[in-house]
Amino acid sequence: MTRSRVLVVGSVNVDDAVRMARLPGPGETVIARELTTALGGKGANQAVAAARAGAEVRMAGAVGDDGGPLLDALATEGVDVAAIRSLDGPSGRALVLVGDDGENSIVVVPGANGRVPDDAVTEACAGLAAGDVLLLQREIPAASARLAAREARSGGAIVLWNAAPAPTSPEDALDDVDVLVVNEHELDALARPGGATVDARLLDLSEARGITVICTLGAEGAAVAAEGRVARMAAPRVEPVDTTAAGDTFVGFYAALQHAAADERLRLALAAASLAVTRPGAASSIPRLDEVRAFVGTRNDPSVTTPRSAP
Repeated sequence: MTRSRVLVVGSVNVDDAVRMARLPGPGETVIARELTTALGGKGANQAVAAARAGAEVRMAGAVGDDGGPLLDALATEGVDVAAIRSLDGPSGRALVLVGDDGENSIVVVPGANGRVPDDAVTEACAGLAAGDVLLLQREIPAASARLAAREARSGGAIVLWNAAPAPTSPEDALDDVDVLVVNEHELDALARPGGATVDARLLDLSEARGITVICTLGAEGAAVAAEGRVARMAAPRVEPVDTTAAGDTFVGFYAALQHAAADERLRLALAAASLAVTRPGAASSIPRLDEVRAFVGTRNDPSVTTPRSAP
């Protein structure tokens, strides 16, 4: 398979993950049993996922003057970090609360992610060409993401936008996007109101913007809207341990596997996300492509696409 070239313009965080029996309710104190600190951030997680899926990956963004270990961790994964700037002040930081059911709550302090220099973005995007992929999220300023999307499009690259965390309104949507990846909450934020089903809202959003829209559905898999049709694929059934990086794993694999057949690309991205939730941590939970292929080969899940027009 041809090796993809992926540029990630996004966030790099220190993740403080706290494990506990269950997540606290409002005003409640819960005693945790473990705290771990590691590389995180949606941008960094997706860069690691794309690299582990076999792509040639570069990343642009910003870390603070404490960011040396974060850059080292990315470089160890084979990610080119030359376009990540080191700025005065702290790196981004996330507090990730994880319950024994695998569910999580996350609070992010942007730190250096909120000050990505424009010249870092334009310099990183200058080398993009037709067939390359630019991967964006929403943990850096919208202006930085819009600049990257414009620059990438001008070079003929494919722009894939993961609209996470959820936009506050449809007006937050990026232009110059070819593929949009959302979960159901993010779909609600971007789709026009009135659609009775996920498929109907997906198709409406896809047709309104003239792009492919993918909605990840957790344990149910994913739905893809493109060219007036919606297709669904089931995810492999697993016992979740930590869902923190599931979406990032899916997106990174999907970006990296652009040269695979459409069904295979979606199947492998879903399988990678399913494997990730069986392991604790964020970037550390992301599997490699050979693991994912072996995992798919052992499954009998009904992961068959079912194309149809949305109701």
